[in-house]
Amino acid sequence: MRPGSLQSLTLAVALSGAAMAASAETIERTELKMAVSACQAALPAFDGMIRKRPLAVQNEGSSTAFVSCGLEGVFNAEPHNAYVSIGLVNVGTSDVTIHCTLVDAGNAFTNPVYLPAFRTVLPGMNSAIFWHAEGYDFIYPAISCSLPPGAGIRYVGRRFHEEVGAL
Repeated sequence: MRPGSLQSLTLAVALSGAAMAASAETIERTELKMAVSACQAALPAFDGMIRKRPLAVQNEGSSTAFVSCGLEGVFNAEPHNAYVSIGLVNVGTSDVTIHCTLVDAGNAFTNPVYLPAFRTVLPGMNSAIFWHAEGYDFIYPAISCSLPPGAGIRYVGRRFHEEVGAL
């Protein structure tokens, strides 16, 4: 190898990497996770009422039960989840009102944000709750819901930003 050729190669690789990083673009992706893998009973006391089925985590008991669902975060990340959603189902014979709270821990879990919402779901129907980030994106989203008898969660979802084309 000629003197200086390793330095030339190193400089060429560095410049190539900088050009590729400069051409990186941010795209939006949507991800849905089935509740059976993302949700669980909030306390052992609710385990006997909550049944994890392939298509829903649902309350098969006779009183309200609490369920917590988590989505992936990126440690020390820039905010990147533009919205978070939860799919709801009612297998009962009367209307149910499902109350859920999105909790976003923020960066480093220092300033959590609590965003409550509710939805009334008719018997035999599906519905959803969407939380849209206003002025910021979510980093570490998790959801807690109170499920009346017959109510369930089908999925949790998010739309997030992702850089592609970067090294």
